[in-house]
Amino acid sequence: MRRFAPFEFCERKPLATKASPANYIPASGTSRGPQPVYSTFLTPEDFIIVRRSHLSLPLFLVVPSLLSASAVRIGFKDAAATARGNAFTATADSPAAIYYNPAGLTQIEGQAVSATGYFIQLESDYTSPLGATTSMKREFKPVPQLYYAWSPEGGPWAFGLGMYAPFGLSTEWPGTSDFATLATKSELTTLDVAAVLAWEIAPGLSLGAGPVFHRADGDLRRDFTPVNEYYFEGDGEAPGFSAGIRWQPSERHAFGLSYQHHYNITLKGTTGISGILPSQRANADLQFPEVIIAGYSFRPAPGWNLEVNVDWTNWDRVNQLEIDTAPPLASTLPFNWTSSFYYNLGVTREFTNGFSVSAGYTFAENSIPDSTYNPAIPDADRHIFSLGLGYKYQRLAFHLNYQYAYSEDRTVQGSPTAPLGSFPAGQSGDGTYRNRYQALSTSFSYEF
Repeated sequence: MRRFAPFEFCERKPLATKASPANYIPASGTSRGPQPVYSTFLTPEDFIIVRRSHLSLPLFLVVPSLLSASAVRIGFKDAAATARGNAFTATADSPAAIYYNPAGLTQIEGQAVSATGYFIQLESDYTSPLGATTSMKREFKPVPQLYYAWSPEGGPWAFGLGMYAPFGLSTEWPGTSDFATLATKSELTTLDVAAVLAWEIAPGLSLGAGPVFHRADGDLRRDFTPVNEYYFEGDGEAPGFSAGIRWQPSERHAFGLSYQHHYNITLKGTTGISGILPSQRANADLQFPEVIIAGYSFRPAPGWNLEVNVDWTNWDRVNQLEIDTAPPLASTLPFNWTSSFYYNLGVTREFTNGFSVSAGYTFAENSIPDSTYNPAIPDADRHIFSLGLGYKYQRLAFHLNYQYAYSEDRTVQGSPTAPLGSFPAGQSGDGTYRNRYQALSTSFSYEF
């Protein structure tokens, strides 16, 4: 029996430095001076009048579109599960079940711990309506994960503790792009800590549930003018919970259903425009959607496991983003995300010599309509292919997986523009986007 698990955490790493105004107050309490620039989601929505030196200057203020659609949901929590197209909710026989389906933990005997590294590189190329091209900065981002599970010998219950990142994104577009006043650098990192209990209430039928602690950190920037930068940074926490049920009526068939509750996080931090408006305290309310995953596993012969999952994210819950701060930076930005599905299909073949191979396919639906599209979140329908190799020797197991995803070229029309006040004026995200990504993941697990 496998023992794997992930811990997801996005490292907050400076991408560059840009001089900040002398009265800039970092949210972290660090000293003034040149500040690190982090990736950010941003979108314009307000018109303000700023008085400086007895002059009135019309300025368009961009507020950050920090909420993410399916493009920034991190659903891949384990190398073995990822290798089979992330179809794992009905199988759920490793500590990674803490995320995929906590009810599956009752299949574990004794204790198991595992660590997974998920390394992803996003690629997006843009062509404007006039033919100008630009590309997003490409670099691999590490997403580590960790799980621990324990089931007492002969007992009907199990306990699991895990850390993972349910959402996250880091994108960086050059300041010379045709939409620099809409998006330059965008980063959202999240960390969940989950503690769950599972109980086998009848032979083959288990329930699982537990509290989840959610944390989010946003660091958002975009060009207000070629020499002035809008920024928002903040962090916050919120409680939540997850639950699941697993039913295996026979050796060949298993069914799973998991639920991750929606939650709201208020990011508390600072906002301003370098060289124009001084930094001031600000809050941004983020709605994170519920997720429901249903799966069916079929084992036609010993060593074979085929599974299909349907994974739904309720992005319809995300209607707007509010920046709560003193005028003139306060704003409400409407969104109109749409709920979306992941369709997962995978197969695993285990051999008697300890080796296993897996392959999988995932189709992920786009969640962002053209009318609210922002290049900070280059969302589109995606085709995701996975291939993996595993090996188990006594109590130690290892898995390695490669993942490749692509989107059909998406042409955006009618997206929001930057009204008078931003410079250059009238920029929008209209154009054609070609998105790709590659990912490597590896898991080490140990049973004791």
